[in-house]
Amino acid sequence: MKKGIVFLLAGTILSGTTMAETLNTVSINGTARIENQTVMNYLNLKTGNDISDVDIDKATKTLFGTGLFSDVKITMDNGNLTIKVQENPIVHNIYFEGNKKLDNDALKNEIMLKPRTIYTLNKIQGDAERLLEVYKRNGRFGATVTPKIIKKDQNRVDVIFEIDEGNKTTVKSINVIGNSHFSDDELKDVIITKESAWYRFLNSTDTYDPDRLNYDKELLRRFYLQNGYVDFKVKNAVAELTPNKEGFIITFDIEEGNRYKFIQPDIKVNLTEYKNTDTLQEKITFKNGMWFNADLIESTITNLNDHFSNLGYAFVDTTPHFDKDEKNKTVKITFSVAEGEKVFVNKIDITGNSRTLDKVIRREFRIKEGDAFNASKLRRSKQRVENLDYFEKVDLKTTPVYGQNGKTDISMDVTEKATGSFSIGVGWSSYDGLLFDTGIQERNILGTGNTLGLNMMLSQREQQYTVGLTNPYFMDKNLLAGIDIFHTTLDNEDYSSYKSTTTGGAIRFGWNYTDYLRQSIRYTLQEDEVRDIEEDASIYIKEQEGRTSLSMIGQEISWDKRDNRINPTQGFYTSFSADYAGIGADTKFVRLGIMGIQYFEMAEDVVFSIRGDAGHIWGTGDQDVRINHRYYLGDSSFRGFEYGGIGARDKATGDALGGNWYTTASAEIQFPLGLPKELGIKGKVFSDAGFIGKPDGYNASTMNYSSKMRMSAGTGIMWQSPMGMINLDFAWPIIKEDFDETKVFRLNFGKAF
Repeated sequence: MKKGIVFLLAGTILSGTTMAETLNTVSINGTARIENQTVMNYLNLKTGNDISDVDIDKATKTLFGTGLFSDVKITMDNGNLTIKVQENPIVHNIYFEGNKKLDNDALKNEIMLKPRTIYTLNKIQGDAERLLEVYKRNGRFGATVTPKIIKKDQNRVDVIFEIDEGNKTTVKSINVIGNSHFSDDELKDVIITKESAWYRFLNSTDTYDPDRLNYDKELLRRFYLQNGYVDFKVKNAVAELTPNKEGFIITFDIEEGNRYKFIQPDIKVNLTEYKNTDTLQEKITFKNGMWFNADLIESTITNLNDHFSNLGYAFVDTTPHFDKDEKNKTVKITFSVAEGEKVFVNKIDITGNSRTLDKVIRREFRIKEGDAFNASKLRRSKQRVENLDYFEKVDLKTTPVYGQNGKTDISMDVTEKATGSFSIGVGWSSYDGLLFDTGIQERNILGTGNTLGLNMMLSQREQQYTVGLTNPYFMDKNLLAGIDIFHTTLDNEDYSSYKSTTTGGAIRFGWNYTDYLRQSIRYTLQEDEVRDIEEDASIYIKEQEGRTSLSMIGQEISWDKRDNRINPTQGFYTSFSADYAGIGADTKFVRLGIMGIQYFEMAEDVVFSIRGDAGHIWGTGDQDVRINHRYYLGDSSFRGFEYGGIGARDKATGDALGGNWYTTASAEIQFPLGLPKELGIKGKVFSDAGFIGKPDGYNASTMNYSSKMRMSAGTGIMWQSPMGMINLDFAWPIIKEDFDETKVFRLNFGKAF
């Protein structure tokens, strides 16, 4: 018995605990803003309960953990619990000093402390670290942030972040180690990060970004895998800050490995009731003897999956197997096509779209809930949502449904971005002169996906005002509907001695037959006026003076197979249009137009294109085609000649009278000039050729006209500048008539920024 007591006392001493006391009263001191009852709610202590030192220690930690108090002391004496606290102050205001490159609003969005929130030392230190990270992301690794507080009455504080932004920390040099097949300059063109240069002041690619560096490693890997280097790897990528903290030296340590070629690929199909494999070779995008290219393998897998999906095999799994021959430096790819696991879409969840309506995103999906899961359709769905250009980021993932085999949930998380824009543009062209362009556009009105735009363009020759509204899914159908209102004034005195005004509106509808084939129809109602005709103008123009109405229905069908709509390198685009005017209005004509352009990539960054255009307009109901609806060739439509410089012309006045039909062809080669790619400057050589028909009312005794072909050739420079595309052309006529008006130099620039 005594031995047990000894062991019990020893255990008590070793555990550091004391006997519990019964709680009789609780006294709370030091609270000002916080109610005593709030403190008790955190502690969950009740009179009559036994309280030990362990309970007191736990209560102290609990109150500190609330973040409400800077100091907490709890004591127990004969059942009386005394709690003494010191409340953390309240933030009154937050100030930033020394910041010039980043404004206050941008910095406030990054910190946790806000006015009327509780101040703690941990919070202000964490905010200072976050601000430093913001400056690092903006390329300023030498920045310093010093947090300070100023105490005020009523236990309030002002928080001040003193900032020294430092100089911009750019990438001073990029080094590549281990490359022998490609030069340093070739590999530097592949990655996004660039070395600091004076002309990069408009972008941030010359600032160090760790995430960008990781992406550059992936870009190098893709580049080598596209060019046959199966074993390529980036051994290391290091960014070292210079001692003065003003620049980084980036080094990529790579291992190229050997270059491999494809040998004849094979396809093995293990699908029930499928026998014919003859047509499958057409789905393979590479051939025997071509250099290994991982992109071609991926496109082949997509082609095979799509092919079998169209045949009714909803669950297909195509797996490439690699047989690498190191001795002969070849790779044989065998595509194994087998039945995949039967999986159906259970649920599609969309998150992150606080503004954009769910249906605007869901209607872009090529796969629905309850459908058989299809990876290629899912990829296409993601691409279509990204093409909306409403979101900075679109993340897509699939998750098997717990407890339900064969079902998967699809979740898409989007990060919205601003879809409204205000643009101001200035520019000059040799045809329009000085121009000013401004507009307001919202591409996602109230999250509905509708677009509203207002635009005004003013130049020395033209003044144009337009308002347009577009609904891409009219009545929730795959049908685009739009309405436009416009007013245009043209000064044609330079080539035809008159001015014209057009006011009206149009409604339009459009739909896609496929991802590449598009159809549109439109109806236009407008009033045209030919006015301010000069006294010495052509009699043929004076006859046109006055107002006329136009009621026109038209259509256009286009087929677009370009690899890129902005900077195409291969593929083609063609369109055919037809208009009929005369439905209850003065002006009556039929107009047809066709154009096509084909692109060929002759070498890297060298693109050859050939284009053809033709149009024909003729009056109906014994009516001639009015002068403001005829075709005029020159300037951008036929380089080397003035606008309206080709075609019929009044012998006495020299006024251009246009033509009722035309056909032109152009050939052009665009090529690099040896300048850094990101400058966006290219050279070009071109040649234009074509014919223009005579106008209605042609009179050989009073008009100059020739049906002979005209031709020109020239060279120029293209610059994709921050203000838009700038074209500088020098073109010389090769075949022309004496009465044609020529123009060697043409400059055109200016677009919204």
